[in-house]
Amino acid sequence: MGTKSTLVTGMNNAGHSTRTLLLSKKEPGWLILSRGSAANIDPLAEDKSTGHSHLKAFDISNRTADSAPYDFTADGRLLGWGMRNAVGVGEEPTTGGIFTVENSADDVARGGTDIHATNPGEEMNFVGTLASTDNQGGNYGYPNCLAVWNTNIPDIGTMTVGSQFAVDVTDQTTTVTDADCAERVKPRLTFEPHTAPLDIKFSADGSKAFVSFHGSW
Repeated sequence: MGTKSTLVTGMNNAGHSTRTLLLSKKEPGWLILSRGSAANIDPLAEDKSTGHSHLKAFDISNRTADSAPYDFTADGRLLGWGMRNAVGVGEEPTTGGIFTVENSADDVARGGTDIHATNPGEEMNFVGTLASTDNQGGNYGYPNCLAVWNTNIPDIGTMTVGSQFAVDVTDQTTTVTDADCAERVKPRLTFEPHTAPLDIKFSADGSKAFVSFHGSW
């Protein structure tokens, strides 16, 4: 029986307490780890230094029982942040592309108007590969910017499905606008609200992705 050791610490928070783990097959020795938000709308996730709603990768190839554990917030390779709860993480087998499926926020308002019945959309996001740092480390929007599903939103203008739009966030010290949201990383695919995607798997040749949906509570 092997010796148990701690690989990563420092990621406790309320709210989304589970942690999705993925061991890379294309780049052996790398562990991908997803940490969600501490609330439905978590203002702390706008602060990159908190580590809330981050997707990170850790090189565990040389870890031993005596190795000091990584600290999630301070260490690791940042693949993406502003990802509310990237509960599903998958690696496309031919290119090594890392994709996530994300449960977006509920009870969302914009300009004081409740829009949660038909917005925001759930997301599929792409964060590049472990073989390169291209397309990595970007802000995917949460908590201030979420993906449009139904364009019948106050003052939405010409936005289309998948565009990042600004939502109301309480206890926020800065104001984030639609123009700011346009600079955040858009999802590769946007799904109907409240479908709750939980995982993503790929066919052996990478030509198909399969996403499982739990459905809203």
